[in-house]
Amino acid sequence: MKFWLFVLLLLTVCASAQETLKVSVANNAVLVPVRVNERNLLFLLDTGSEQSAIDAALVKLLHLKSVGNVQILRNYRAQQTSAAEAGSLGIGKHIFKRPLLTVVNTEAPTRAVGTKVDGVLGNDILGEFSFKLNYSERELVLAPLSQLGSLAAPVQLRRSGNQFFVPVQAMSLPTELLLDTGTKSTNLSWGTWQELSQRWTPASIIDGVVRAGVPIPPAFLVCLPSVSIGSLTIADQVVRIQRPVESGAFSTEQFSGIVGSEVLREFEITFDLKHDRIFLKKDSHYRRDAFRYTTIGIQFARNSQGEYSVMSVWKNSPADEAGIMIGDQIKTINGEAAAPMSIEQVSGRLHGAEGTRVNLTVERDGKPSVLTLRTRQMLCGHTSEPHAETRSPK
Repeated sequence: MKFWLFVLLLLTVCASAQETLKVSVANNAVLVPVRVNERNLLFLLDTGSEQSAIDAALVKLLHLKSVGNVQILRNYRAQQTSAAEAGSLGIGKHIFKRPLLTVVNTEAPTRAVGTKVDGVLGNDILGEFSFKLNYSERELVLAPLSQLGSLAAPVQLRRSGNQFFVPVQAMSLPTELLLDTGTKSTNLSWGTWQELSQRWTPASIIDGVVRAGVPIPPAFLVCLPSVSIGSLTIADQVVRIQRPVESGAFSTEQFSGIVGSEVLREFEITFDLKHDRIFLKKDSHYRRDAFRYTTIGIQFARNSQGEYSVMSVWKNSPADEAGIMIGDQIKTINGEAAAPMSIEQVSGRLHGAEGTRVNLTVERDGKPSVLTLRTRQMLCGHTSEPHAETRSPK
């Protein structure tokens, strides 16, 4: 009898040690429910950030204590900001007393994901516990490694300060990319591209890609036939090539780029940042959109009025040929008002099987225009040849 009571007690302790949180996934970004000074908020899970942060509008509302100024190195710029101290920050049963939070404006990530972002969970907090992330199930499981189920072979990370770099094989080029769940696309620096382009020439290139809200030179997109992390390989992965910039991490020669959520979401990931490692399994529930890059060729985001604006027009795309310009407002898509739609719904209506008709009403300087476009395969097409001779942008 005592034996079974002991077993029951042991099972109760083990069960209480594991906790599953439901998270939101919007435009590939993971939003985690947290409590700051007992107020329920949504923070962006961002392994690319060394320090956790909170929106400036909440500092006074939550009675946070100002503790001075800090310098933050972002991917594309350096930023001077202030820091504040909270009484507590809670993630499930994990409570952090008097955490320091940098003070930021979360308008840009809010627009990018289409959902209010109250702050950022960085590595200062994420490194304090192990957890498993499954994008498809929209779950974050917090538990000791021994209770997170069978784990694949670990991928050892390189720590630099409080950031982590993943060994990645981009085609035949070995490199290290910043582990960055807070960024959607995988981005290669100009120096990394120069090395890669000496070994391989893409079949096609999409130029004219801008970074929303950041005044940097336009990037371009290429489709890599293979990208490998550890023993796992992804075929036909689109990456963003950033032309030279003057500030931020991408301005340093040592920085090779970032691996973002478009790649990471294909895996079930177990994070053990305290020991500088992750564990990757292919997510059996993940389904890649076969027509992701069969599209009209624009990038968009919500503007401050809650409407969708064109942020980028890909060169030589159907949108470019139709005369759509950066700043145009998207009013209707196939007869439906765009504003009430989610980002995923808008995206889903702008791409599809090649030749799909897309009817748009766009507005510029208060004047509406009705356009009819047809989707076109822009990248990763079945007819592309991995070693075709195409001049790379300089």
